[in-house]
Amino acid sequence: MIGATFVGAGIAELVHSATTAIVGRIPLSTLWHVVPSYPTASEIWLRLLETLRSQRHAARAGGGAAGERG
Repeated sequence: MIGATFVGAGIAELVHSATTAIVGRIPLSTLWHVVPSYPTASEIWLRLLETLRSQRHAARAGGGAAGERG
């Protein structure tokens, strides 16, 4: 990685990781395995979506439609 450009709201959490990768010359193959020490916004949304999917699956399996709206 030789550079990074971010555009949009909420990009601040991306800048530090990119800067570290560029200055430290960390290859992308290594970055793939890096886990943030705190949940990032994208991870929080992933967890919410996983929870919603699990709840909907459980409601369908149980024959109920509780919480089903879309």
